Amino acid sequence: MLRVLYRQRRWTHTLRPYQQECIDSSLRELANGVWRQAVSLPVGSGKTVVFSNLIQHVQGQTELATKTLVLAHREELLSQAARQIQRASPHLVVEIDQGSRVANPAADVVVASVPTLGREHSERLQRYDPRRFKCIIIDEAHHAAAETYMRILDYFKDRVFVWGCSATLQRHDGLGLTRAFDKIVYEKRFVEMIREGWLARLRVLTVRTKSRLDSVRSYAGDFSMSSLSAAVNVQERNLAVVQAYKSLAADRRSVLVFAVDVAHARDLAELFTHYGTQAKCVLGSTPMAEREQILHEFRMGTLPVVVNCGILTEGTDIPNIDCVIMARPTRSAVLFQQMLGRGMRKHAGKTDCLVVDFVDSFKSDASQITVPTLLGLDPTLVLDHDDVMDDTLLRRKAELQLQQRENKENMAGKEGECHTVVREFEESLKDRHLLPKTLGSLQALGFKAHVHLNPLRFFELDKKPENMASAEYADTLSSVSCGDAKLRGMSKNAWVCLSPSRYLCSADSMLYFLTTDRSGIWTGSTRALVQYPTATGMRTHYAKEKQIELSATTLAQGIKGIDRLLAAKVDPFKLKQLYWKADWRKRPPTPKQLQMLSRFGIKEENTDTLLTRGCATNLIMRLTHGSSKTWKQFERAKTQLQTLQQKRASVVTSNAVWASPSVSLD
Repeated sequence: MLRVLYRQRRWTHTLRPYQQECIDSSLRELANGVWRQAVSLPVGSGKTVVFSNLIQHVQGQTELATKTLVLAHREELLSQAARQIQRASPHLVVEIDQGSRVANPAADVVVASVPTLGREHSERLQRYDPRRFKCIIIDEAHHAAAETYMRILDYFKDRVFVWGCSATLQRHDGLGLTRAFDKIVYEKRFVEMIREGWLARLRVLTVRTKSRLDSVRSYAGDFSMSSLSAAVNVQERNLAVVQAYKSLAADRRSVLVFAVDVAHARDLAELFTHYGTQAKCVLGSTPMAEREQILHEFRMGTLPVVVNCGILTEGTDIPNIDCVIMARPTRSAVLFQQMLGRGMRKHAGKTDCLVVDFVDSFKSDASQITVPTLLGLDPTLVLDHDDVMDDTLLRRKAELQLQQRENKENMAGKEGECHTVVREFEESLKDRHLLPKTLGSLQALGFKAHVHLNPLRFFELDKKPENMASAEYADTLSSVSCGDAKLRGMSKNAWVCLSPSRYLCSADSMLYFLTTDRSGIWTGSTRALVQYPTATGMRTHYAKEKQIELSATTLAQGIKGIDRLLAAKVDPFKLKQLYWKADWRKRPPTPKQLQMLSRFGIKEENTDTLLTRGCATNLIMRLTHGSSKTWKQFERAKTQLQTLQQKRASVVTSNAVWASPSVSLD
């Protein structure tokens, strides 16, 4: 049994309350047998301070096990960890193992480069005797599921205590970290840290651009770099970045700009210089001596602007940064939080950090991570030097902008407003991309109770508009019936929405679920279809739900994670049948489908000319795997709607509400 020195105490070095809580929690869980732990602390919280103090209070399984291995993947992280450990424990011998720097295996603490030790058949790893190590610390632990990290952990096997820390304990690709860790033993979010005064307050300003990212390809849960660079590294947008700095942030002392790639970073730096602002680039190819000189000038305040691409997202300790310009769009909440965190450290004379959030154009605003999406607000919300801690102000502003976007006529009473919704819905039938706009109108009416209404009521209106192709109309119906119009922009597979917190994809006798709770983290699970014999023959049922290794901060990331799992497990031919554009989905519904739908009140006479097989499949999946409860609320909601609008408007509104799980009715 692993022995632990654990008792409430005052640490040798003065720790912040949450740092002591983190150490206490880690040691308590270790005493309970949790050997592989992760903690989530935001940028600027002093993660290095925490593990520097933690390692001296852990003992190994044997008297021989006294050493600690600290793993990091960047040179800056290695140096920072070595300095902090030496400061916290001057009696320990600390050495770095990276490239040409070879550590003495006799050192008490080895701070090692993961690329150096973790590469395949690494001789450097073989120099260490696993029996002599009590503890492995992993800095920036969201990387720990990578093969290089797992090779190192597998080499030491179960002989050591593994402890990882990160500001973002989710991976960019949506895959989980359970291969490396058993439990998150402590967590503190950046909003809590700001509220308690440990991090600088953030003021956010939104700059909307005309650059369109609809055609930008995706890769590993984010935009493809080459495709993204071609879309955003254009003169007009780059000028907007410089102009935003000149008009909004020229009084800021230290401005950090995030660019897409090397070319984008260089072009921005040249443009800043051309318009009279001294700016320099920090790139992967920048020589170390030059990089250190640039960052020294930046820390001293003599260099006002530094532009980087992927270099200063992790392990950068420059607390005087008081403005961050997000010129690099991303679909990754992990990467966005890392960039945002560069300006959150407190510093003398720094009252807050200004975040200039560039938001480009999409068919779906949810495709790009922004400050509003990170806070759970409307992704189209435009901020103007707003304090992210002022929840009331932000939500009031979101409501006001929603009303302004909808261009509501100044009518008295809800009946007039409902006629506005009717016109908007009729337009949405011509262009399915207007569906979210229609839903926004319904939300603005003040509806409150979450209800999914009958999606087929609008079939009683008119048949396919004459100016719309049959295939496009079928796509429109399928988009409505899946329960969330945004799903079409997130995946080529046929996902459906069961509730605002639960989504489903069915593939090859297996159900794949994505579920979230109040923490905002999306997790994956499965249910397998199994057969069993009975007196009358073989029967089938779905087995108990099982969790899978997937954790994501956004729905889009979670869907990408499961889609990647499907691509690896499902036969290529069968995989193509999962696509929402698959040919079979455009065919008429089968008699068995119509029979099943009729049990829920969807009658054949109302659906046989318009309903497609894919649309029927969506509805059946939703109604049989979680939406039946909300379906029962339809009749009660319908009675309330009848008093609010005419019969035709009631039909239209019912369908618009079905198209989004977030819409509510009063």
